[in-house]
Amino acid sequence: MAKAADAIGLAVLRAPAPLRKAPAEKEERQSRPRRKARRRVRLRFGRLMFAAAIAYLVGAGAIGELQLLHVQAQESQMLQKLHSVNGHAAQLKTELRQLKTQTGEAQAVRQVLHYAPKSGTPVVITVKN
Repeated sequence: MAKAADAIGLAVLRAPAPLRKAPAEKEERQSRPRRKARRRVRLRFGRLMFAAAIAYLVGAGAIGELQLLHVQAQESQMLQKLHSVNGHAAQLKTELRQLKTQTGEAQAVRQVLHYAPKSGTPVVITVKN
């Protein structure tokens, strides 16, 4: 039995390789062209989870950056508002300091109340209709 198997094995090794047939020429069809074979993408669960984790991290980072830009814009807007309020407060302080003097008080009475005090220079009062 072993001799027979050896003889078959040697015969197979010595046998010439089968000749390949030349591809037969196909007739061209005049109908629509044949679709290309699509490569099927194999998705594995681990790769899919890894891609989902990376997409989540990128999305969270982008959202965080947008929120940071929004907060920085609000901060700069509030800082400008604070500077304008501080400037207006400083202007009011100097005006108040000026009004606390006797000359400033008389001037305020003339301008706001359109009234000339007895101890000051006479002022012409005009009435608006």
